[in-house]
Amino acid sequence: MIQPRFWFLTTLLLYSVAMRLLPYILFCFGMDIDPETTVYPWNFSPLLAICLFGGAFFSDRRWAFSIPFAAFLLSDLGILALTGRLDWVLYSTQPIVYACIALTVSMGFLLRNRRSVLAIAGIGLLASTSFFLITNFGVWALGGGFSYSRNLAGLVECYYMAIPFFRNSLISMVVFLPVLFSPLALRQRDSVTLRSSHAIVMK
Repeated sequence: MIQPRFWFLTTLLLYSVAMRLLPYILFCFGMDIDPETTVYPWNFSPLLAICLFGGAFFSDRRWAFSIPFAAFLLSDLGILALTGRLDWVLYSTQPIVYACIALTVSMGFLLRNRRSVLAIAGIGLLASTSFFLITNFGVWALGGGFSYSRNLAGLVECYYMAIPFFRNSLISMVVFLPVLFSPLALRQRDSVTLRSSHAIVMK
């Protein structure tokens, strides 16, 4: 029986929260950056990979959804506490972002019974691409703090400006998915021990 290692997953979740908060921390310390528009090399998060991992391995699907939601909500609250900017926490595309997180977890369900390298890589690519296409369509359609013309040229410009974030998302998948689907993050419980324990209970 394969189970996630709690300490490893917790470490990655804390890293995800820290990486999302870091630009706002630097902003609060007076660095001349705009957390909403600057492309950071630390936009390198395992959160989407964790969504797939949870969908693939958590027996209780409620945990598969609630853990990444909790990490994202915690970082939102951290941004509010650091900056006091409610508009940086409650933004027009936020429901779309959370819906895409749920969609990514759902894609992880496809890996419950197929965990080949090809399947993991394909679902990882699909998740990153879907997140990029859907969230940036939302930015174009709803604004999200940016002003793009409501035509095809504006949509293309919106996607073009988001390419660096998409690149970092793909790199994150390449790095974190193999780690999460490896013995570092997973442990094999002894099925013989489990059967023996069950037999004792039955007696």
